[in-house]
Amino acid sequence: MSVLSNRHMLIAALVAPVLAVLAYFGIGAIVGETPHVAEAGQSYQLVEKPNCRYSSGNCGLKNNDFELSLKVEWLDDIRVQLILKSVFPLDGVKVAVVENKADEKPPVDMRPLSNDGLSWSLDMALPDPENNRLHLVASSGSSFYFGDVATKFTLKEKF
Repeated sequence: MSVLSNRHMLIAALVAPVLAVLAYFGIGAIVGETPHVAEAGQSYQLVEKPNCRYSSGNCGLKNNDFELSLKVEWLDDIRVQLILKSVFPLDGVKVAVVENKADEKPPVDMRPLSNDGLSWSLDMALPDPENNRLHLVASSGSSFYFGDVATKFTLKEKF
């Protein structure tokens, strides 16, 4: 007797994937966290994207709709320019290059590249990609977004 000739097996083979997909989205809707609008005065953590862990020259940070992208451009052999682009206008950005989480170096203000608050830059010494991390705080609409990023992405070869 073939599996395809047994109608119970045929119906089960067709219905099981549909039920699995419905259960996946149903559980996600019931248990999953729903995104909410940022509240003034609150702070939100940014998660680094996977491209921050590789020598790409680019790094992304994200929290729901709020997204920042970092890019490194070489100025000379020991200095780089860190360029930040945002999806939403920013009121200000502060950056600190630290060696470990307990390190408390004072942050440095990034300067705006345009009046719209979407592009920012900072000239800095090339960080040690194996040991240093980048702590970043961005302010947008009275909300604060903070992130901790590996500096491995700064290793991209200069042109």
